[in-house]
Amino acid sequence: MKLMNLLSKNIVAAIWGLILAEVLAYITSQLEGMAPDYRAVAIIGAVMALIAVNAVNAITGKANPARKEK
Repeated sequence: MKLMNLLSKNIVAAIWGLILAEVLAYITSQLEGMAPDYRAVAIIGAVMALIAVNAVNAITGKANPARKEK
């Protein structure tokens, strides 16, 4: 169950990172008058979202005082 929870968090984070990166790329391209590279922006956004969600998961997992060390 823990693996599925982690997998679903990563999938949702990657999708949201992709969506938000595409929106940000569109807005900045309209402001700058340039053509964005949507494929690169999508990959970078998804990777950054995965890094962020896994970093938060690692930090909060180690800060839980109720968890017992094995």
